[in-house]
Amino acid sequence: MTDAPSVRTDSESCCGLRGLTDALWRVHKHDDTAVLGMVIATEGSTYRKRDALVLLDRAGLRHGVISGGCLEPALEEAARAVLEGGRAAVTEFDTRSDEDVLFGSGIGCRGRVRLLLLPLPPRAPLARALFGVVEHGAALDLALCVEGADMGMGRAGFVGNPTPHSDFIWDASGRDESRRDDALALAHRLRIAPPPQVLLLGAGPETAPFAVFARRLGWFVNVVEHRGRWAAFARAATIDELIDLAPEASAARLVSERTDAVILMSHNYAIDLTHLRACALSAIGYIGLLGPGARRDALLAELGDDLAAKLLPRLHAPVGLDLGGHGGEAVALAVAAELQQYFSARRA
Repeated sequence: MTDAPSVRTDSESCCGLRGLTDALWRVHKHDDTAVLGMVIATEGSTYRKRDALVLLDRAGLRHGVISGGCLEPALEEAARAVLEGGRAAVTEFDTRSDEDVLFGSGIGCRGRVRLLLLPLPPRAPLARALFGVVEHGAALDLALCVEGADMGMGRAGFVGNPTPHSDFIWDASGRDESRRDDALALAHRLRIAPPPQVLLLGAGPETAPFAVFARRLGWFVNVVEHRGRWAAFARAATIDELIDLAPEASAARLVSERTDAVILMSHNYAIDLTHLRACALSAIGYIGLLGPGARRDALLAELGDDLAAKLLPRLHAPVGLDLGGHGGEAVALAVAAELQQYFSARRA
């Protein structure tokens, strides 16, 4: 079986790369081969865009979609042909014609999507690389042949080489290949980013519903909380880790580990002040602060001009999109929506 990330999840509860690698691990657990579908080109109106990923096996679609359900049966048939033949293939769906609206898929979107289907047997180089993205939190650069005799051949490497085994290469069957020539000169290139890491500084009624949204979106969520009553909110949530640290002790974590976004939600003025001071000295790109604008202004005034100036370009306060509503669920939805907007803009 392929080496898998240390964090296992329910494959049906996560989207994105986290959910895909979980589904891949489940296929390889039974010593079976999966098919990775990569959108390599689109034209017109399409449900998924370039570089989107889906995973299929002999039973059909395991993770992800390329349409609202209209094109998936044909995609599953193409994937079965790849499994039977043992080699990569390219498949295309074109819904731009009037005939397709009346007699074909009936989708009416009038677009074209082209996919590379690559077999991923157990211990395949690309499978190990995808697991590594989740395990190490490092982006992966891929180069793939999408035409000719070497269709499906590719190589990949982690950005920044975070591990001793950072280079991968495979042939059209998805297996190890020793050739390292320039056969990928006409390659399709893409970068696969790791799932976002969100750190909640404090817990409360918003924690559990936020964790549900985050898990569905494929994010990792850790919570820093040392107060027993408030930690109960975190223990009742589907988070990845509860970190039992006082505010002063948690500051080192903000600078020593990869964190894409941090949300201050301790419901305590003094604790938020301590966390804000640490956030100002960190490189975290998104810092969300729960509470009204007047509270934000008072906290920034206590921090002083220098630290406030470091925070302001990254500070979202009050955190969350203004969607209306009250209570933990409405706040969690507003925060998750703003984070989704932020992560999407960062990937664009």
